[in-house]
Amino acid sequence: MSECIRFYEMQSFAQEYTDIAVESTFSEYNAYLWTNYKILAVDLGYGSSLKGPENMEEKTLDYCKYNADVSDGFNYARLFAESCTVNKYAFLTDKNGEGVIGLGVQAAKDGMAGQVVDGIQNHIDTVNGIEKIPVEEKVKSGKSSLDNAKAELAEKRRAAAEDDNPDTNPDDYPEPEEVEDNPLEAFDILKESFSKGVLATVTNAEKLSDVSVSLEKMPSHRQLSKGNLDFEEGVSLVDKALFLDYLITNYSYFGHDLEHDGLNYEVEYLLSGKETDPQCLASVVEQLLLVREGANFITIQTTRELNTQALSMAEALAGFTGNPVIIEAVYNAVIGAWAYAEATLDVRLLLNGGKIAPIKNLTQWTTDLWHLSNVCNINFKARDCGEGTGYKEYLIGFLALRTNEKLATRALDIMENALNSTDDYKDVKVDNMVWAADIEMTYSAKEMFLSLFERESESKGEIGQYYFARNKFISY
Repeated sequence: MSECIRFYEMQSFAQEYTDIAVESTFSEYNAYLWTNYKILAVDLGYGSSLKGPENMEEKTLDYCKYNADVSDGFNYARLFAESCTVNKYAFLTDKNGEGVIGLGVQAAKDGMAGQVVDGIQNHIDTVNGIEKIPVEEKVKSGKSSLDNAKAELAEKRRAAAEDDNPDTNPDDYPEPEEVEDNPLEAFDILKESFSKGVLATVTNAEKLSDVSVSLEKMPSHRQLSKGNLDFEEGVSLVDKALFLDYLITNYSYFGHDLEHDGLNYEVEYLLSGKETDPQCLASVVEQLLLVREGANFITIQTTRELNTQALSMAEALAGFTGNPVIIEAVYNAVIGAWAYAEATLDVRLLLNGGKIAPIKNLTQWTTDLWHLSNVCNINFKARDCGEGTGYKEYLIGFLALRTNEKLATRALDIMENALNSTDDYKDVKVDNMVWAADIEMTYSAKEMFLSLFERESESKGEIGQYYFARNKFISY
């Protein structure tokens, strides 16, 4: 009877020791990753370049032996921990970073309320609900029509001056009206500056981060080790909002430095995946300009005072043609150039921490159509609307346009780059970091009161010895 009771107790103890050992192993998550990015994962190399689960198996077995030890532990059943096998495991990089998505969503849930999800969705709707208008095409089309009309006029004046007909005179063809500060020429100057360096047109480029990465070494660009654990992660619309909240909260961006190692403009990297901080920021600035110029185009068209000024400028520039079609094209070009100039000021303000109304009204407008060249002054910014959409909210809107898988993959790039930028974790690879595993422990024991089974042990081949195998699945 004593041996039977002990036999059943040994099975219970085996599971208990397995649970304790596995949980102890998973308590050794990478502290840097948790502190900086709220991601829990165990580095199988434990700071070294070693790959595979052997280190985890050894550590788990050591934990188990300690707990099962007769003198140091609590093993009154006299169990001997024989082996540990990590049967299945999932890396952070598996399935395009599905583990990162799930862990990120969980991190957001731990520190948020339901209204945060609504707020994230409102930001997405505000940023992405504005019509994208091909402003540059409208400006080019109108400017081309105007240039052609001027060339045609010049040809008529030349012909009138050279022919022998006394009834024709160059003065019969009036010169185009001269405008002191032509908005179409100001647009060309801004675009030329943009082509030479977009950031120089919206911020002080000398104060920008110059950190760079080698893309070919990043997880998103190299061949990755793969785990063998099959798992399913469904992402709902709520999870999408939570994941975006996780990213914008735990990753640094321009004007919001979290003092991580590696890249400084991490959210900008999530959006663009470029090699350097300036390139990542420039890519986001281009997206900002595209959104803001479209919003400003709508404001000019729908605001009577601004629309009247645009029409007056178009008539001043193209009225000499007497052609309504050309005047209409120049009118749209003027609106486009004006919208772009205002957008440049908007972006400067956003990068300085200000906020812009999604669609401005007249009191929030800044630029003067008749003096657009003033926009070339880098210190000239839009009026702060006080309330509205800031740089952070625009980033959230842009993130929403990317798939979770793309964002998770680039998030892994950022995390590995940050880890490798430190002395302690310079050899750590995210495709060697486990967030879930199925672990098996085996135990053996000898008879204490009476031999119940006359058979060879599966473990040591001794007559009458007991053998147990217990599993534990664990994930963060």
